[in-house]
Amino acid sequence: MEVAGINLLTFVGFVLTTVAAVLDLIGFVSPYWSTGSGNGIEVNAGLWRYCYSGSGTSVCGTQGDTFDLESWFKAVQAMETLGFLCLLAAAVVVIIKLKVLKDKPVLKFVGIGCLAAAAAFILLGVCIYGAKINSTEIGSLQMDNLHFAFALVIIAAIIAIVASVLFVLDK
Repeated sequence: MEVAGINLLTFVGFVLTTVAAVLDLIGFVSPYWSTGSGNGIEVNAGLWRYCYSGSGTSVCGTQGDTFDLESWFKAVQAMETLGFLCLLAAAVVVIIKLKVLKDKPVLKFVGIGCLAAAAAFILLGVCIYGAKINSTEIGSLQMDNLHFAFALVIIAAIIAIVASVLFVLDK
Protein backbone atom coordinates (compact mmCIF):
# COMPACT_ATOMS: atom_id res chain seq x y z
CA MET A 1 0.00 0.00 0.00
CA GLU A 2 1.26 3.47 -0.85
CA VAL A 3 0.56 7.07 0.08
CA ALA A 4 1.55 9.63 -2.57
CA GLY A 5 3.83 7.06 -4.18
CA ILE A 6 5.57 6.27 -0.87
CA ASN A 7 5.35 2.95 0.95
CA LEU A 8 2.86 3.22 3.84
CA LEU A 9 5.34 2.14 6.54
CA THR A 10 7.89 4.66 5.27
CA PHE A 11 5.30 7.42 5.18
CA VAL A 12 4.07 6.69 8.71
CA GLY A 13 7.69 6.46 9.89
CA PHE A 14 8.39 9.87 8.36
CA VAL A 15 5.33 11.38 10.05
CA LEU A 16 6.32 9.85 13.40
CA THR A 17 9.89 11.11 13.00
CA THR A 18 8.58 14.62 12.39
CA VAL A 19 6.22 14.43 15.38
CA ALA A 20 9.03 13.13 17.60
CA ALA A 21 11.32 15.99 16.50
CA VAL A 22 8.65 18.61 17.21
CA LEU A 23 7.76 17.17 20.63
CA ASP A 24 11.43 16.89 21.55
CA LEU A 25 12.05 20.48 20.47
CA ILE A 26 9.23 21.74 22.70
CA GLY A 27 10.47 19.70 25.65
CA PHE A 28 14.11 20.56 24.98
CA VAL A 29 13.67 24.34 25.13
CA SER A 30 10.86 24.62 27.68
CA PRO A 31 11.65 25.66 31.27
CA TYR A 32 9.13 23.16 32.61
CA TRP A 33 11.06 19.99 33.30
CA SER A 34 10.43 20.22 37.03
CA THR A 35 8.71 22.46 39.56
CA GLY A 36 9.11 23.30 43.20
CA SER A 37 7.42 25.62 45.65
CA GLY A 38 7.72 26.93 49.14
CA ASN A 39 7.44 30.14 51.16
CA GLY A 40 5.00 31.58 48.59
CA ILE A 41 7.48 31.15 45.75
CA GLU A 42 7.19 28.77 42.82
CA VAL A 43 10.06 27.76 40.57
CA ASN A 44 9.99 26.04 37.18
CA ALA A 45 13.23 24.69 35.79
CA GLY A 46 14.25 23.29 32.45
CA LEU A 47 17.52 22.31 30.87
CA TRP A 48 18.46 25.85 29.95
CA ARG A 49 16.26 28.27 31.90
CA TYR A 50 14.50 28.59 35.24
CA CYS A 51 11.75 30.93 36.39
CA TYR A 52 10.78 32.06 39.89
CA SER A 53 7.38 33.57 40.60
CA GLY A 54 5.80 34.88 43.73
CA SER A 55 4.46 38.08 45.28
CA GLY A 56 3.30 39.22 41.83
CA THR A 57 6.83 39.08 40.43
CA SER A 58 8.35 36.68 37.95
CA VAL A 59 12.07 36.38 37.31
CA CYS A 60 13.68 34.10 34.73
CA GLY A 61 17.32 33.31 34.23
CA THR A 62 19.67 31.00 32.41
CA GLN A 63 20.79 27.82 34.16
CA GLY A 64 24.26 28.39 35.56
CA ASP A 65 23.99 32.19 35.87
CA THR A 66 23.59 32.36 39.63
CA PHE A 67 25.14 29.04 40.65
CA ASP A 68 27.41 26.43 39.13
CA LEU A 69 25.70 23.54 37.43
CA GLU A 70 26.31 20.10 38.85
CA SER A 71 28.08 17.59 36.63
CA TRP A 72 25.01 15.35 36.38
CA PHE A 73 22.98 18.31 35.07
CA LYS A 74 25.61 19.04 32.43
CA ALA A 75 25.47 15.37 31.43
CA VAL A 76 21.68 15.63 31.05
CA GLN A 77 22.09 18.73 28.89
CA ALA A 78 24.65 16.91 26.74
CA MET A 79 22.51 13.77 26.34
CA GLU A 80 19.39 15.72 25.46
CA THR A 81 21.32 17.88 22.99
CA LEU A 82 22.76 14.81 21.28
CA GLY A 83 19.30 13.22 21.21
CA PHE A 84 17.77 16.31 19.63
CA LEU A 85 20.53 16.53 17.01
CA CYS A 86 20.08 12.85 16.17
CA LEU A 87 16.34 13.40 15.71
CA LEU A 88 17.02 16.31 13.37
CA ALA A 89 19.53 14.22 11.45
CA ALA A 90 17.00 11.39 11.17
CA ALA A 91 14.35 13.78 9.82
CA VAL A 92 16.77 15.15 7.22
CA VAL A 93 17.88 11.66 6.18
CA VAL A 94 14.29 10.46 5.85
CA ILE A 95 13.36 13.49 3.73
CA ILE A 96 16.37 12.89 1.49
CA LYS A 97 15.43 9.21 1.23
CA LEU A 98 11.82 10.03 0.33
CA LYS A 99 12.44 12.82 -2.15
CA VAL A 100 15.96 12.69 -3.60
CA LEU A 101 17.71 9.35 -3.23
CA LYS A 102 14.85 6.87 -3.30
CA ASP A 103 16.99 4.00 -4.54
CA LYS A 104 19.72 4.21 -1.85
CA PRO A 105 18.96 1.59 0.83
CA VAL A 106 21.85 2.77 3.01
CA LEU A 107 19.87 5.92 3.89
CA LYS A 108 17.19 3.77 5.47
CA PHE A 109 19.75 2.26 7.82
CA VAL A 110 21.28 5.65 8.59
CA GLY A 111 17.81 6.91 9.50
CA ILE A 112 17.19 3.87 11.71
CA GLY A 113 20.53 4.42 13.42
CA CYS A 114 19.82 8.12 13.99
CA LEU A 115 16.40 7.36 15.47
CA ALA A 116 17.77 4.64 17.74
CA ALA A 117 20.63 6.87 18.89
CA ALA A 118 18.21 9.75 19.50
CA ALA A 119 15.98 7.56 21.65
CA ALA A 120 18.96 6.19 23.58
CA PHE A 121 20.43 9.65 24.29
CA ILE A 122 17.06 11.13 25.25
CA LEU A 123 16.16 8.26 27.56
CA LEU A 124 19.60 8.27 29.17
CA GLY A 125 19.25 11.99 29.91
CA VAL A 126 15.74 11.48 31.26
CA CYS A 127 16.90 8.67 33.56
CA ILE A 128 19.72 10.79 34.99
CA TYR A 129 17.43 13.80 35.45
CA GLY A 130 14.65 11.80 37.06
CA ALA A 131 17.05 10.11 39.47
CA LYS A 132 18.82 13.29 40.57
CA ILE A 133 16.28 16.11 40.46
CA ASN A 134 14.36 15.15 43.61
CA SER A 135 17.51 15.65 45.71
CA THR A 136 18.20 19.05 44.12
CA GLU A 137 17.44 22.48 45.46
CA ILE A 138 17.26 25.65 43.39
CA GLY A 139 17.87 28.48 45.79
CA SER A 140 16.15 27.18 48.93
CA LEU A 141 13.33 25.40 47.10
CA GLN A 142 13.19 21.66 46.75
CA MET A 143 12.49 20.51 43.18
CA ASP A 144 9.88 17.83 43.76
CA ASN A 145 7.59 17.53 40.73
CA LEU A 146 8.39 16.59 37.17
CA HIS A 147 6.53 18.74 34.63
CA PHE A 148 5.22 18.50 31.05
CA ALA A 149 8.49 19.11 29.16
CA PHE A 150 10.02 16.10 30.90
CA ALA A 151 7.09 13.99 29.69
CA LEU A 152 7.29 15.39 26.14
CA VAL A 153 10.88 14.26 25.63
CA ILE A 154 9.98 10.79 26.90
CA ILE A 155 7.07 10.64 24.45
CA ALA A 156 9.40 11.85 21.66
CA ALA A 157 11.85 9.04 22.45
CA ILE A 158 9.08 6.42 22.39
CA ILE A 159 7.80 7.76 19.07
CA ALA A 160 11.35 7.65 17.67
CA ILE A 161 11.60 3.99 18.67
CA VAL A 162 8.29 3.22 16.95
CA ALA A 163 9.42 5.09 13.82
CA SER A 164 12.69 3.15 13.71
CA VAL A 165 10.79 -0.14 14.02
CA LEU A 166 8.55 0.89 11.12
CA PHE A 167 11.61 1.65 8.99
CA VAL A 168 13.07 -1.76 9.89
CA LEU A 169 9.81 -3.47 8.86
CA ASP A 170 9.72 -1.52 5.58
CA LYS A 171 11.04 -3.45 2.60
